[in-house]
Amino acid sequence: MASKADPGGRPAVIPRAVPPDQASLIALLQLEADLRRQASEMELVYFLANESRRLFDYGQMFVLRLSRLGDSFRIIAASSLATIDRNAPLVRAIEASVAAIKRERGLDDALEFDARAYDGEDVLGEYPFESWNWQPLRDAKGQPFAGLLVARDTSLREAERFRLDRLAETSAHAWRALSGPEPVRRVPRLDKRQRIAIGVVLLIAALLPTRMSALAPVETVAARPFTVSAPFSGVISTIEVPPNGRVRAGQPLVRFDDVKMRNELTLATERLSVARARLERASSAAFGKAEEAREIAIMRAELDLAQAEHDYAQDMLSKTTLVAPRDGIALYSDRRDYEGRAMNVGDPIIRVADPKSVRFRIDLPASEQMSLSPGSPVEVWLDSQPLWSIDARLEQASFSARKTPEGVMAFALVATPIRQRPDIGARGTARVHGHWVPMIYALLKRPISALRQRIGY
Repeated sequence: MASKADPGGRPAVIPRAVPPDQASLIALLQLEADLRRQASEMELVYFLANESRRLFDYGQMFVLRLSRLGDSFRIIAASSLATIDRNAPLVRAIEASVAAIKRERGLDDALEFDARAYDGEDVLGEYPFESWNWQPLRDAKGQPFAGLLVARDTSLREAERFRLDRLAETSAHAWRALSGPEPVRRVPRLDKRQRIAIGVVLLIAALLPTRMSALAPVETVAARPFTVSAPFSGVISTIEVPPNGRVRAGQPLVRFDDVKMRNELTLATERLSVARARLERASSAAFGKAEEAREIAIMRAELDLAQAEHDYAQDMLSKTTLVAPRDGIALYSDRRDYEGRAMNVGDPIIRVADPKSVRFRIDLPASEQMSLSPGSPVEVWLDSQPLWSIDARLEQASFSARKTPEGVMAFALVATPIRQRPDIGARGTARVHGHWVPMIYALLKRPISALRQRIGY
């Protein structure tokens, strides 16, 4: 049965029409064949909205589909439109009118109605078409899952209603062939008991204890490296060990240009010889001339000064070659970064570290700040071995954040690996675990912090 609107805008039942004439039958058969050739649901929907004019004339046709959640129908395609704007007033008014019809009478059967009677915002008053016809598309169980909404100036004739009904059956069959017996996989509704059970389960899950955790970049560093720095201002001549090379205690590491130091030692040696000779001459003459004996104390002081200068120059010359203070590996970037370069006093050159004594340096972003204590567990995934983690224990954490080279404010954490000792310089990601808290707190901590920072409360 079909229906049409009475003067008050309420749907009225209309009897099923008789079969169309031969010309219309040919057009119907051709359209049905074209429908079945569509390769996807969206192609089928756009074909319906735009090509159904072969069977009957209309101003505009809308294709609506049942929502996955709820009982409302939503417009998914319209003739002469490439896309549907969900916020367009016309789209919202049509969907509201269809929802009102569904609540009042239902949309299981074909209907003709006046949509303006259900338009609370008077949007359809300026719409040029007054006659609205609803034709449902049914699934394998006979329930409407979609519908064709035809808008035109006049009501459909009986033959046109028959073609629309036939078109709906064919298009529903083609739609089910593309999507399966249930074209719209709806979210099942839960009864009161099920909702209560789910709420109880969620409440229990929210109160389950879990550890606060955060991810942060990590680097493997030497635990207590010895830094070899420049003892004086000078130019590095050569570096005797390659980067990351093994060294032994006493092995030469760095040689400075010693021309200046050798010259200063030579001059100091000459000044020492002159001072010693003058003192010896004065000592010999002290027995004959009293005035020369009085100069002995002064010359002895000059000899001591010359001796000190000589010792200093000799000591500085010995420091032109820097040796390894202990066994380990030499950590620096490249020889070319240092050879021939002028260094100031105290500039670091090489670090000598024990490869078996390593630590993890973690930069915990300030936005991930949480309560930590020594001994907290840490999991480290290095980029060189991303499939398994290295267990570590937190050793210390800084009280204030500092800016990292990447420009991020972060707290410096130090963790000690428990068993495995990775190579120095290895990088990766660390998961730092904090105190035990309810799961709901762990889930909502970041959103609440972001909201408070945004609103300033």
